[in-house]
Amino acid sequence: MEYSNNKKFRNWSRFIILFIALSAIFLGAYYSGFTREYCGTDKTCFSEKSFECKPAEVYTSRTNNIYYYQINPTMGNQCEVLIKFDRAQEGTPAEHVTLLEGKSMTCTIPKAEMRKLDILDMENVMQYCTGPLKESLYELIVKRMYELIILNLKEISTEANTLMKI
Repeated sequence: MEYSNNKKFRNWSRFIILFIALSAIFLGAYYSGFTREYCGTDKTCFSEKSFECKPAEVYTSRTNNIYYYQINPTMGNQCEVLIKFDRAQEGTPAEHVTLLEGKSMTCTIPKAEMRKLDILDMENVMQYCTGPLKESLYELIVKRMYELIILNLKEISTEANTLMKI
């Protein structure tokens, strides 16, 4: 009698250990992105996965620039999205290509917000992002604003002189 109880205990412990090991393998594959769905260039596929923070990746074109998006689910209430500027369109100034190409940023977005956001629209997610791509985009914006000010400096100074004479 004692021997059969000990044998049952060993069988159950083996089953529990096997279950834990298989669960760990499955969860590891899911959270590492091993089971990530490759959507290619299908934005609809990627958007559907993004609503639920499921692992997915997509290449998308915006103003003929190629971006790579990758969703990495986390165990908490956050969803991690990697955005990489993959390739600039032909004819882009070399300075801009150097500034942006190959750079990426990581966006940590609350899962509750994922259903509300179109994460393929960068304006929606920039507030959640950090990384070299975000810094480069802001640097480019500042450079463009500076160029606009320099181009319009004559008009600005003329207008200022007119206002000062009054």
